[in-house]
Amino acid sequence: MAQREDADGNRRWSIDRRTLGLWLLGLLAALAVLWGLGAAAPVLIPLAGAFFVAVAVAPIGRWVRDRVPPRLALLGPLAAMLTVLLVLAVFAGGLWFIGQRVAGEVPRHAEELQRLWGQASGWIDGLRERFLGDSGSGDSGGGGAEALSGLVASVLAAAREAVSTLVIVLFLALLMLVEAPVWREKIVKTLGPERCATTVTAVTAIAQQFRRFLLVSTTLGLITGALYIGWLSLFGIDFLFLWGFLAFLLNYIPVIGSVGAATLPVLMALAQGGSTTALMVAGGLLVIEQVMGNFIGPRLEGKQLAISPLVIVSSLLLWSWLWGAAGTVLAVPMTVLIAIALSHIDALRPFAFVLSDKSDRRRFEARTRPE
Repeated sequence: MAQREDADGNRRWSIDRRTLGLWLLGLLAALAVLWGLGAAAPVLIPLAGAFFVAVAVAPIGRWVRDRVPPRLALLGPLAAMLTVLLVLAVFAGGLWFIGQRVAGEVPRHAEELQRLWGQASGWIDGLRERFLGDSGSGDSGGGGAEALSGLVASVLAAAREAVSTLVIVLFLALLMLVEAPVWREKIVKTLGPERCATTVTAVTAIAQQFRRFLLVSTTLGLITGALYIGWLSLFGIDFLFLWGFLAFLLNYIPVIGSVGAATLPVLMALAQGGSTTALMVAGGLLVIEQVMGNFIGPRLEGKQLAISPLVIVSSLLLWSWLWGAAGTVLAVPMTVLIAIALSHIDALRPFAFVLSDKSDRRRFEARTRPE
């Protein structure tokens, strides 16, 4: 858009056709990319998950490979994948332990949970009748049983799909770790060492910064989960380890994750101790989230690129729309990886600044300038 003078000497805004054409072409290209991402979801989701796993454990494989004879270089990727399997085993063991504790405590709360379920169902039926004119089936007991049965079936189906996807992701990650050195040599020999030096350095820096993001998020999640357990134990809230485990997991999803992690224990406190207890629990959890997010988090992040909360929420909506539940899990890592990559390319650093949570361009440049 440019400002021009007409025959009478008046200034008018006019749109350059070439600029308008470029904007329209860019919009069409963006729509085509979004369509392609959605259409190729069955292929891209395992590839993206495998890429993040391979990037996270690559230093372990490299460390082992550098300390064994060349003929035993395969031990490096195997050691990295064994580390992943160990983490998954610990994760599964934690789920089993929490499931056992929850299963042992559920019978004590069966009557209270049934009462809350009835209240929630009545509230939902009332809203449906008020706004949609639908009075429901009128059989709350059968409807509740059917709803519970459908929920269990959905959970089992989702679990089977998750396990099958996880197997594919681990296999692809192993292949990526095995062939990474070979592909690196191919690229260097094809383009030449001088042309590849800058690119390889930038890619290495991006991977290191992304691993730092994972490490910081895991540390913050562990601390947050421990604080949740400690605070809730003061009020005798049941399912302590479940709430701490959820706080740890949801810490990987900024903004929305903290809201979800705090809502469920507050509802449990409301059911057990009433509104006063629930308010006190909510206040303490709010303090924990503020301290972790505004004091401890920034000090652990260091020069790590922080993403704007609006960008995080928008990316969650976008990727969940494109890839469903898998997109929700991968949204934050992909957004962080894209922002880090943009910050290492001089021509694209303004876009990284837009994605960040900083309003001062100088501070952003000083914090994210590659060393």
